[in-house]
Amino acid sequence: MTDVSSSRPWGDPASTAAYIATITTELSRLAENHGFTTLAYILEMARLEAKSLADDPLAGSERGSSPRGGGT
Repeated sequence: MTDVSSSRPWGDPASTAAYIATITTELSRLAENHGFTTLAYILEMARLEAKSLADDPLAGSERGSSPRGGGT
């Protein structure tokens, strides 16, 4: 697997979220086309979250701790 973190500067959080929204759209369609219904659903939920963050970058910082429990 290629480590893209060192090869692309993502810039600001809104740009990063917009990029994630774009790639999860493609991945969700791919999963759906191959009958991976649950995976397609999860990717669609990730797309909606990323789009929300792209539209309102402050939303991510206002949520407090991360889902993995790494918050302050």
